[in-house]
Amino acid sequence: MSRRLSLAVLTALVGSACSDSSAPTTASVTAPATLGNRAGVARERLAQALAVALADSGTRAVVKRRLDASNAREGKVQFQALIHADQGTLLASLARAAATSAADLLADLDAARGLELYLPVAAQRAAWPGDVHYLVGTIGNDGEPPVGFDAAGTRHQLDPSTPPTVPVLALVPQETDFTRGHPAKLISCVDMCGDGNPLGGGGGGTYSVGSASAPGLYLVQSHFDGSYESWLKGEPEYEYHIYGLGDNGQSVELACTGEKSGGGYTWDQNDLDWSGSALLLSDVDYNTYQAKHPGAPIRIVAWEDDDEACVDHADVGGVAALIAAVDAAYKAVTSGKVDPWYVHGIKAAPSIFTLINAIHNVILTNDDFIGNAVEGTITGDAPGGSNWVLKSNGTVTRGWFTTMRVR
Repeated sequence: MSRRLSLAVLTALVGSACSDSSAPTTASVTAPATLGNRAGVARERLAQALAVALADSGTRAVVKRRLDASNAREGKVQFQALIHADQGTLLASLARAAATSAADLLADLDAARGLELYLPVAAQRAAWPGDVHYLVGTIGNDGEPPVGFDAAGTRHQLDPSTPPTVPVLALVPQETDFTRGHPAKLISCVDMCGDGNPLGGGGGGTYSVGSASAPGLYLVQSHFDGSYESWLKGEPEYEYHIYGLGDNGQSVELACTGEKSGGGYTWDQNDLDWSGSALLLSDVDYNTYQAKHPGAPIRIVAWEDDDEACVDHADVGGVAALIAAVDAAYKAVTSGKVDPWYVHGIKAAPSIFTLINAIHNVILTNDDFIGNAVEGTITGDAPGGSNWVLKSNGTVTRGWFTTMRVR
């Protein structure tokens, strides 16, 4: 059976498609997907199949009920787990809608890797009654506009900066750990599973440990100049990565501070400004590093995560050029040296290693490089009482942050 939606299915559903003024913000197109990678093409096929399947009121009611019951932030559900829930009811519905086999759909689910489904626009999430006026949207690589499918399976190109007025259910690469650190549970975790309270959303950010107890270098204030995230992917997933000297003068990642980092490194900033307490580099990790490379500095780099948490999927050439421009602008004084007797815990130091090998793994999507940290005494600008400034492409400021030493 063909993967393509059959003409008969499309014809039967045209009457139920969105027909009011709540239309996508750009013109409708009918060309097939050209995302340039297997995962992106699979996501488009799944989004189209889901859009057609949701034209059925029973299927739509099941999905709406799951979304409304979700305990995850922004009402997200894990799509692969949803497909297998209720004895595979949704899997059968998608197969019928796409005029294909369950085996072909499962192959697309594997190719697409982890996916999450939700309504990313808060007002639409609150207002959508579960009727036939919707689009199912998805997104390819950075720089590619998102697309949406209506109930008839028609493909629409969406404005990357502004959502359409018709509610959009986003089927996008997974950014949420629905398993609470237990990946073996993934297939059963439609929303959040495991012990503990559901992850909260909104606000300036949260810190999971509750107090700065472990000795080390801490983040206490953070500001970014933008979300670096498409509206289709909801709230941003900011991360701070700490790099150190590796073998042969190259580099190695020492720590990552982010929403899904685990332990004291867990930190979640959802707005442009945040204050609190989050671990950047523990004394244990720093001392292990210093035992191998005595006196070596560290680099702090901020990213917006678009795919796997704490894995920097980047365009090596582009990011390397941005960092090289920062190094040139500040005469390579773009690293820091931890000082246990300094209240901020870290001072400017010359960079003695490249970051090329730390950003070498080009996979399927590009994380957004925000900036390399340079101490304010070097840049001459440290807004808001901060002591480090995030610079990109030379002297361009992308944010700033404040550190504190806990002994």
